[in-house]
Amino acid sequence: MTLTNRHDQRRTATRERLLTAALQLFAAQGYAATTYDHIAERANVGRQTAFNHFRRKEDFVTAWAHQRHEALDRQGDPHASAIESLADALHALARLNEREYALARELHDSGVLHTAFALGTTAPQAFIAAAIRGHERGEIRLELNPCAVADLVFDSYITALSRWLAADARYPLADALLARLDILAGGFTT
Repeated sequence: MTLTNRHDQRRTATRERLLTAALQLFAAQGYAATTYDHIAERANVGRQTAFNHFRRKEDFVTAWAHQRHEALDRQGDPHASAIESLADALHALARLNEREYALARELHDSGVLHTAFALGTTAPQAFIAAAIRGHERGEIRLELNPCAVADLVFDSYITALSRWLAADARYPLADALLARLDILAGGFTT
């Protein structure tokens, strides 16, 4: 193993430790109450190290969203239809949000989840890949841009997630997401 590889591995491990520490603290004590000092102490690194990896506190939330998207990319059946693939991805996101409810709720209530999405969190690659495959197979109308389709599904997910969190998770998130996907896939005109 080269020195560069070891350095990269240490850097990646430190970044993951910082992200885990931040997310645990956000869920336990709140986003606003969590400082870089708290995160650095929990991750057992110096404050400057935390800043070197995450320049803004919002960057932790953006990294969390990207981590979830990467998890979606590792799953799925490339032979499934576009709708099946999108439904599977939405199911996976629903499970993640249910499992990490306290964190998702805190990030939503603090307003930082919206900020993170506004800061450039785009549709997951899994959504884009499903839409492109569906477009190439003729499952999605040829005049539609598959990236726009993926963005529309993602935008619907963000809105449904926000409403679910605001409603204290009183209904199954997966059901709400799949109902929206059904409307989007079928259109709403007769």
